Amino acid sequence: MFSGERPDGRRVRKAPKVRLFMPYLLPRRGDAAVFFEQKIDISKTLDYLERWNNGTRPPLRLFHIYVAAGVRVMAERPRLNRFIAGRRLYQRDDIAISISVLKARDDDAKLTVVKQTFEPDDGIVQVRARTEEIVSNGRAPAKTSSEREVSLLFRLPRWLIPLLPRLQKLGDWLNITPASLPRNDPLYASAMISHLGSIGLDSAYHHLYEHGTLPIFAVIGKARDEAVVTERRQIEIRPVVTVRYTLDERIVDGYYAARSLDLLQDFVENPWLLERPEDEGPGPL
Repeated sequence: MFSGERPDGRRVRKAPKVRLFMPYLLPRRGDAAVFFEQKIDISKTLDYLERWNNGTRPPLRLFHIYVAAGVRVMAERPRLNRFIAGRRLYQRDDIAISISVLKARDDDAKLTVVKQTFEPDDGIVQVRARTEEIVSNGRAPAKTSSEREVSLLFRLPRWLIPLLPRLQKLGDWLNITPASLPRNDPLYASAMISHLGSIGLDSAYHHLYEHGTLPIFAVIGKARDEAVVTERRQIEIRPVVTVRYTLDERIVDGYYAARSLDLLQDFVENPWLLERPEDEGPGPL
């Protein structure tokens, strides 16, 4: 309680005083939300996927590459992997990505959220395996851990339920959050990713939740043919994916965030940069 450490992170003490003071000026995550839009040219990415999937490697999708790029950026740009709790700034101990999963493709399908922890040096194959593991768990008929918790909460009296978020905030303030909460709850994560493009929808700006510590929400839209200015200043029609981000400004300044997104875009557009030797990937063009 008094050390300033949490089960999911270490308190950041050496940072500009203005940044450490921001949680007092902007106490709610929604108050501090800023928005980014990113256009990613996936022409070389699609060619890479075709070459990858023509071999004997495990099948790879654009979403796997995006998650792998996100993990690599979190590893190389660690200030992006921070969060606010109890109006204090923390460095997260691991790279945890939450993914929203639709259990089926129909109007009555349930939406659930699952979380996975990744290692900073994970390659494409390892990220793909970890991602498929949680996506499969999310689509399984059995309830996920977060669904079981919500079902349990709804058995409580209605007057008691609104008190629970307040208790969570009090736990953050007193630094007595139990380890089981950040370990199992998908809203305690480095980022959440929703791939609306997989069901044919455009991207959107998503709100940030006050519960938990989630500081980044990324929404991937469907691919569209758009006019792109090439390196030779020529206009070509290429497949482009729009990703929209909502970021808790209190964790990092806008310049650092923008440069991090530039790096992520470079990884997605040139996915061979994510390869590890054990991936045995097809390499660059």
